[in-house]
Amino acid sequence: MRVKDNSIRVGGIRPELLIAVMVANEVYTEIGKELVITSVTDGKHSDTSLHYTGCAFDCRIYDDSDMEFVITKIKDRLKIDYDVVLEGNHIHIEYQPRK
Repeated sequence: MRVKDNSIRVGGIRPELLIAVMVANEVYTEIGKELVITSVTDGKHSDTSLHYTGCAFDCRIYDDSDMEFVITKIKDRLKIDYDVVLEGNHIHIEYQPRK
């Protein structure tokens, strides 16, 4: 697991999101791919994005059929308080507790 480069900011990340990072890393490792985090609290996102509160991160996707497996496995392991979404050129994972 690694961050893409020095532009990635992780300050302010929520502990609950660290669980999602660990789970995503496990799933990527299972398919022989490296988890590359491409955004956490940095970057430009929508005004209501959970990135700004340390509750979301993005990770690199690879051009193969394994990504649907990856998304499904991450969703299955994280359960209800997390969203895992394919957003064009990356997977977006966020901690958003249900009330």
